[in-house]
Amino acid sequence: MNSLRTSDLARLKDRAWSAAFVVLLTMMSAAPRSNAQALQKGISVKLAPTSSAVAVPDADKPDALIITVTDTGKLYLGTDPITPDTLAEKLKARAPRHTQTLYIKADARAPYACVLKVLDAAHTAGVGGVTLLTTRPKTAQVGALVLPEGIEMEMARRSPAAPK
Repeated sequence: MNSLRTSDLARLKDRAWSAAFVVLLTMMSAAPRSNAQALQKGISVKLAPTSSAVAVPDADKPDALIITVTDTGKLYLGTDPITPDTLAEKLKARAPRHTQTLYIKADARAPYACVLKVLDAAHTAGVGGVTLLTTRPKTAQVGALVLPEGIEMEMARRSPAAPK
């Protein structure tokens, strides 16, 4: 009878270890993979909250073309300071194929005139697409990977000059 109880205890122990193993495997499969995208370094700004933003994971790629407009109106191409006068030239040099999207990371308190200068430079440079990076008014979970969000814009084509 004593051997019967030991056998039951051994089976119970085996089941506990099996359950723990299954839980461990489940947790490992749900953990982020090693090929998870690292967040790009840049200039920190307070993005405008919107309810219609969509995820734009390409904005976190190392070769993403990002212009940052700070609350004081300063401009940065990536992490390098830039003036509005040289912005169009730099954009032409960085996006020669006109297929790369320009991401504008403007502070919610930035002067609108500064954002317009960036849009005008993008238009002059012939940038293919522009996305305004925004945020959603939500609380992020601690430790969760938050993808960049934004609103895609279409640049208007300049019409030929009207005959006089």
